Amino acid sequence: MPWFHLGKFRENILFVTFSKTPNLKIIVEILFEHYGYQVPDFQSDEEAVKRLGLLLRKIEGSSMLLFLDDVWPVSEALVKKFQVLILDSKILVTTRVGFPRLGTQCILKPLVHDDAITLFRHYASLEESCSSISEEVIQKVRTIW
Repeated sequence: MPWFHLGKFRENILFVTFSKTPNLKIIVEILFEHYGYQVPDFQSDEEAVKRLGLLLRKIEGSSMLLFLDDVWPVSEALVKKFQVLILDSKILVTTRVGFPRLGTQCILKPLVHDDAITLFRHYASLEESCSSISEEVIQKVRTIW
């Protein structure tokens, strides 16, 4: 059983990778696409925020669980914007550093090597039939970690 209640969020569970340089316009585009609306051509971040506000009014009453993954310290203000805009929803931020001003923190230990490899193998296999990933590929990826 998941640790969150799927009934409240239904299909409104979104995963967005922020990375070191998040692109607000792309994140808002993902939200428009998810809800089945035509994606506007945003001329600026300010316009994207304005249009996101309009979108959220259209979907009012639809709670969202928004996972913001790989958030870097320089993006804290951007995460705060989402908190202000998306009031009726939950935002989960994963980061390597703490953001105490964003709310409750849950500090997790890094995965041990074997668990990390298992997780990597699971998500790197795009098809059911392609479940084996060579050690050579894993070693190449390890050098990046």
